[in-house]
Amino acid sequence: MSHFFALLARMKFIRRWSLMHNTQEENIQEHTLQTAMIAYHLCLLSNLHFGGRTDPKQAAVLALYHDAAEIFTGDMPTPVKYFNEKMRRTYGDVEAMAQEKLVQTLPEELQAYYKPLICSAEEDPAWPFVKAADTLSAYLKCRQELAAGNREFAEAFSSLKARLEQLGMPEVDMFLADYAPSFSLSLDEMNHSG
Repeated sequence: MSHFFALLARMKFIRRWSLMHNTQEENIQEHTLQTAMIAYHLCLLSNLHFGGRTDPKQAAVLALYHDAAEIFTGDMPTPVKYFNEKMRRTYGDVEAMAQEKLVQTLPEELQAYYKPLICSAEEDPAWPFVKAADTLSAYLKCRQELAAGNREFAEAFSSLKARLEQLGMPEVDMFLADYAPSFSLSLDEMNHSG
């Protein structure tokens, strides 16, 4: 018996942004889906407009598993995770152990297929797009919270916006210009402006 998919199903119980007041709660399963969709799109933008050659499907699959270890560790808030170098290193070690534990819940003949997705995703050429999509997902959450009048997310919004601009990825810049503004609109506003 393998617990792999039952464990992944628990992603819906892991809250994000736990140190902050949220107008709309978000779990890591929701965040993962959004990250996968954005990573796929960033690769398409790169390939179509900027001469990229990254497989969008690979980026989407990597994104589906990018936070899977959090079923064991929980979602460590950024201020805690990056409090100092020792904390970051320690969390990195715990995360690596959780990733290994998750892969080991699979039948042995399948572990080699999942290990690159869960334990060594950062080595994949598509990883920068996944990381950018992960940051974009957080930025979009902040944008929506601010649009709902929740000033709690103002500092995180500014910090994430600066981080995205510093990436120097034209696909991210295009996403910020062409897609992100809609996240501040209501459904009625989107229906009437398109």
